[in-house]
Amino acid sequence: MNPVRAFWRFLTGRFPAPRYLAYVVLWPAGILGALAPLRPPGAAVGPGVAEQVCGALAVFVILFFMRAVDEVKDLDYDREFNPDRPLVTGETEVAAVRVYLAGSAVAAVALSAVVGAAAVVGAVLIMAYSLFLLLLERVSERFRESVWGNIVITIQLKTGLVCYVALLPRSGDAGTPALPTALVVLSFVLAYLHWEIARKTVRARFALPGEKLYSTARGAAWSLGVAVALLLAACALRVAVALGPDAAEVRPAALAVLAVPLALVLRGVLGFRGHGEARRTAGGPAFAAYLAFLAAGAVQPALMGGAPAWFG
Repeated sequence: MNPVRAFWRFLTGRFPAPRYLAYVVLWPAGILGALAPLRPPGAAVGPGVAEQVCGALAVFVILFFMRAVDEVKDLDYDREFNPDRPLVTGETEVAAVRVYLAGSAVAAVALSAVVGAAAVVGAVLIMAYSLFLLLLERVSERFRESVWGNIVITIQLKTGLVCYVALLPRSGDAGTPALPTALVVLSFVLAYLHWEIARKTVRARFALPGEKLYSTARGAAWSLGVAVALLLAACALRVAVALGPDAAEVRPAALAVLAVPLALVLRGVLGFRGHGEARRTAGGPAFAAYLAFLAAGAVQPALMGGAPAWFG
């Protein structure tokens, strides 16, 4: 197969660009919007349009890099549970994936260079950590088999990406206070974890032997309860930061928008409980709740008094 066509089939099959581009637009908007009320009055507008666009594209490329690494890392597991994956079917070779990794790494660094030196360092560290996880998967049976232990280590990739986006305002000399910024970063990591755990929670009688699920160890009720608690904590952190002394004037609507992801979580729990006779996860409503959480951050500056524009 023509190499360009092979790459395109891999990209559209394992990394559907329209879906990820929409996510990558909403994700920085949500994070930067949640941080905007923390910037001091009269702060310089930033990041600029070029930094914002290149930063979002860099996140998109880094996500592709991580997806390609996961295809290699999960190859043995996919042979049993996902036989249609391109590396399993032979449609894509591991050697080709290495080329994709090299190309995406160069692109991520080049795009990050527009943002600034800190972004370049952040991109390199995130991609290096992703490769470290690939090595760890191969040498550590405990890492491979412990789903909950695995997520504690792998979630640091998402933490790194959230921090990458959180650095963007500093390119406009409009840094935010350290502690509230860290709490905002943590809230977005917890919201992502909510979705990650909910989508891999299945009742024990529907789980396949050897399938890696968060519900395997202690049951679906416990796993789903953890997922719900994570989003509740994420929303609570956002409320605490919005009401803190470093934030701009709070309007009720700025907090009310967080009721949307909470309502979607409730819907997911009720839907899961109401479909006990078929294999089901709460992944769909959990992803909708996660997107609503991002959207709440994106609109937050418009709902608060005195918050400067979040990008130039």
